[in-house]
Amino acid sequence: MTPLQQELARSLKRAAANAGGRRVVYRTEYLGYLPFGQYHWVTVAGGDVSLTCPDGWGWRDFEALADAGVLVRVLQWVSPQDDCERESQYDVAAGDAEPGVTAAVGA
Repeated sequence: MTPLQQELARSLKRAAANAGGRRVVYRTEYLGYLPFGQYHWVTVAGGDVSLTCPDGWGWRDFEALADAGVLVRVLQWVSPQDDCERESQYDVAAGDAEPGVTAAVGA
């Protein structure tokens, strides 16, 4: 995982622990007119945590966290009318280990 993804994982785990829920929802939509473009945000247990995430995060980072086992994919949805409108739902995987940290053998 990249350093950004490791920080994102820590942020999501912290938010899930504070909120008492594991569901992470990444949502994006195109507002459809200038000067506004594609907008995206993330919620944990229903609360917006976009501003607590590290700068530069995107959908691919959530997919990388799912591939790494930090998140579990629950639902992927794309609007049939507008493929810029999508929602991806994940659950924070159970476990106490910090992402990107490996336990020492025999410690």
